[in-house]
Amino acid sequence: MNKRNVATVLWFLAGWVSAGGVFAMSGLPSDLGAVVGAVVAGLVRWDPAGWIWARPVATRRIRPINEVAAELDRSNGAGAGEPERIAR
Repeated sequence: MNKRNVATVLWFLAGWVSAGGVFAMSGLPSDLGAVVGAVVAGLVRWDPAGWIWARPVATRRIRPINEVAAELDRSNGAGAGEPERIAR
């Protein structure tokens, strides 16, 4: 279980208990606290502003070998069937 999952569960429980207590003291049904807890947990999980969780690093794209070979041919000036010359 990673940190985001644990934080989501804990924020759900904290939101549920605290909102349920406020609702119970104000005369509203305390069961509405579960809704508030779910909204808070969803916001913590989703993190739309990017304040809590780090953004994922851009992943590398795997290019087809034909695309790479064509790019090398263009940059080296080699013909379509000529191998690349490596100077040693």
